[in-house]
Amino acid sequence: MSERAGSLEEAIASSKAKGRKRSLAPVEPPAVDDPAAHLRAIGSRVLAPLRRRRYLAAADRAEALQKRMRDLSPQAIEDMRDRLRSVLVREGSASARLAEAMALTREVCHRTIGQEPFHNQLAGAFGLIDGAVIEMATGEGKTLTSVLAAAVQGLAGRAVHVVTSNDYLANRDAGHLRPALEALGLTVGVIQHGEPPDERRAAYACDVTFVSNKEVAFDFLRDRLLRDRATSGEAQDRMRRALAGSDTRAIPLLRALDVAIVDEIDSVLIDDAGTPLIISADKPAEAGDDVLRTALDLAAGLERRRHFVVEADGMSAFLTDKGQAEIDTLAGSLGGLWRARIRREELALEAVTARHVLERDRHYLVDDGKIVMVDASTGRRMPDRYWGQDLHRMLEMKEGLESSGARKSLASISFQRFFRRYRTLSGMSGTVAEVAGELARVYGTPLARIPRRLPSRLVRAPRRVHSDRAQLWADVTATVEALSGRGQPVLIGVRTVEEAARGSDALTAAGIAHRVLSAAQDAAEAEIVARAGEPGTVTIATNMAGRGTDIRLGSGVADLGGLVIMLCELHDSRRVDRQLMGRAGRQGDPGLVIELVTQEEARPGAGFRSRLLDASCRFGLARSVVPIALRLGQLRQQRLQARRRISLVRRDEQQARILAFAGGLD
Repeated sequence: MSERAGSLEEAIASSKAKGRKRSLAPVEPPAVDDPAAHLRAIGSRVLAPLRRRRYLAAADRAEALQKRMRDLSPQAIEDMRDRLRSVLVREGSASARLAEAMALTREVCHRTIGQEPFHNQLAGAFGLIDGAVIEMATGEGKTLTSVLAAAVQGLAGRAVHVVTSNDYLANRDAGHLRPALEALGLTVGVIQHGEPPDERRAAYACDVTFVSNKEVAFDFLRDRLLRDRATSGEAQDRMRRALAGSDTRAIPLLRALDVAIVDEIDSVLIDDAGTPLIISADKPAEAGDDVLRTALDLAAGLERRRHFVVEADGMSAFLTDKGQAEIDTLAGSLGGLWRARIRREELALEAVTARHVLERDRHYLVDDGKIVMVDASTGRRMPDRYWGQDLHRMLEMKEGLESSGARKSLASISFQRFFRRYRTLSGMSGTVAEVAGELARVYGTPLARIPRRLPSRLVRAPRRVHSDRAQLWADVTATVEALSGRGQPVLIGVRTVEEAARGSDALTAAGIAHRVLSAAQDAAEAEIVARAGEPGTVTIATNMAGRGTDIRLGSGVADLGGLVIMLCELHDSRRVDRQLMGRAGRQGDPGLVIELVTQEEARPGAGFRSRLLDASCRFGLARSVVPIALRLGQLRQQRLQARRRISLVRRDEQQARILAFAGGLD
């Protein structure tokens, strides 16, 4: 065996991954500006109806084949499984026997976990195997759909990663679906945060591995660091010991990036697209605490719109000409880093962001003496993540916390770049139609919308427009009091931790018992969401809290009209609002959606302001025009965010070309 670094992964794969599956080279779709990428974006929507018909027809064939299997003995089922596996390994997941394998998997699910996938779930599974993004309404059974696709591809000898949004869901789904997968002769692994390398390596060596998006991406980075270090003589010696079985530290964790089935794919590949995942280490600080403290003091005297302007994303700012001049004047007598104009403005801008832009309980939390970032889209905590440069340290100073010190990046990757490396990428969500073109262009995943099993009984009430938040919460309180008094459950959706607290105060003042689910209280997230459909339950939740957990109606709730969703704070993307609305009306259940908006949401700086609203305010027509203006504002924000994500991909591709030219591409 050659001792070149490029051959190490092949040696490990052949010696450690049961001798059955070779490590597969990662692939990437054409660049986002390539003509093929643009054609994919157009074809994703245009051809979606054809794909749906094809998948539904395949589901018909699988159902017909399964009828012949219902009376087979367990031994006959095992014999059929073994025959199908040998065919699929030889012919791949494009085999003509695919429908038979799906039928077998459905029958095994019925016998082992007591669940027989519905027709639309079979159709969705065929789409996943085809590498499509499947839109299935909330509550239609996406978890069971994913295991059908994972099982068939596992039978074909492929390394399957079922990717969830957090460790809880990965562990829950693996535990529930393990009996069916093992009955098909497949091994099942699950990755949890904090597990030692040997356990992680064993889990990835399984046929089907359940893992969160963050864990699998970080494990890829760890493997990349290992490979980069494999050129040293010490690393080569360690590799020889690893292959001899005496040292496993040099064996990569992942055996392949082959198949990824991503649950809530829009959350991972769109909402988290620009989030960099970084493995870092402590480093000596360039700027000392005194420099950062001075920067915060200087920023305290700067005024919004005069000295700085907050970007439309609400997370960053830039200095105006007056702001730059003011910083030059204030820093004129300072030495050190303040003498360099570029570094001076960098420090000032980070101090402005820390002092005036990022807000506690909105953009971050303080927990156990540490700054914990909050995802702007989901309201979830993002532990072990840091703002770059000196910003994180400035926030710690602002909150009077002990400094975590400066850090240097050892390896980093974005979800965009990481998931583009899988040979087959697919996923599911209740809301992907709005971003189908972007997903097809960037990731090569076409759209297929799978119909509901039962007609929707969800009712949309007329939108309510209020002048301010106080009036809105007064309306919410009165409505909730009436609904919960008759036993109907209510789920109140807000965007931020801060607004969740405001709503909680309003309900508490009215004597209404309720539970709050936000980034500040995410440990019991699944339990709180699961109980949100019980009679008389009132729950306040940030936008996407509890995704992946079904809200089942309690006894008698359907007769009262089902779960009521009150949408009290708009998101920049209508898609995210739809995700919250989709929590009601599950599997043909009744439900009600009440959307409440205020003129305040169209105020300057809120991101939704428009000329239409300005004109309507002058003529006293704001109440009737506000909903239209806000919808147009959301469309503008969606286009702006999409352009930013595409720009990030272009920059990533450009950097990859430079690294490849320099011989440093991973």
